Amino acid sequence: MTHGGPGPGYPQQQPGWQPGQQPHPPQQYPVPPGYPQQGQPPYPVQPPPPQQEPPLTLPGWGAIPAVLGVLLAVLGLFAFKWAGDAAFGDVSAAVREAARNATDLTASDRWVKVYLGQGVFIALALAAIPPALWSLGTLRSRESIKSRGGLTKKSLSEGRTGPTRIMLSAIAGLCLLYHVVTLLIMTDGGRHLGSLGPGPWLLVVGTALSVAGAAIGPRVPPRHPGWRPR
Repeated sequence: MTHGGPGPGYPQQQPGWQPGQQPHPPQQYPVPPGYPQQGQPPYPVQPPPPQQEPPLTLPGWGAIPAVLGVLLAVLGLFAFKWAGDAAFGDVSAAVREAARNATDLTASDRWVKVYLGQGVFIALALAAIPPALWSLGTLRSRESIKSRGGLTKKSLSEGRTGPTRIMLSAIAGLCLLYHVVTLLIMTDGGRHLGSLGPGPWLLVVGTALSVAGAAIGPRVPPRHPGWRPR
């Protein structure tokens, strides 16, 4: 019995198709420029932005004693009396004049002469300025560390502030010791400390506050998770 063709519901054969032959793959059409290729995301994937390095230091609580120390030390040196009615300039001029007229100066005399000539200004600058700048958080970026990091540049670049705190506190502490020892020499071993005016005492107190400001230091902001120093 012959059949005229496939029955109803039976898929029609395509012309030229033989049984067992695989169907032709779908025809690929060219993709216009700017459109994503097949299998690609519809939009280009942007790389994540580089992680911004946080500042190393910010103004901290140490700035309060450090700045106050600078103010008191400067006022004590230039604005208040040092002995009786004599200001620092008067005391310094009298000591230098006596040293020029003296035929034999002792070690203590030379010590006081140097202190009243240049030593007190050097000690004031070393004890007051670096702790104030440090506690105010001026070392924030790697550029500032490279230009003003000094001996602790390497540790600061690694994110460690402890060595800088120790170094600045030690320098200010030595300046404080220099002031105290000189005042004791000037007053015959401390027997005439009562003859000193408020100027030297303000200088000593201001230097002590600078030591505290250097030890407390700036505020160190927290690092983002996964951040590593470069």
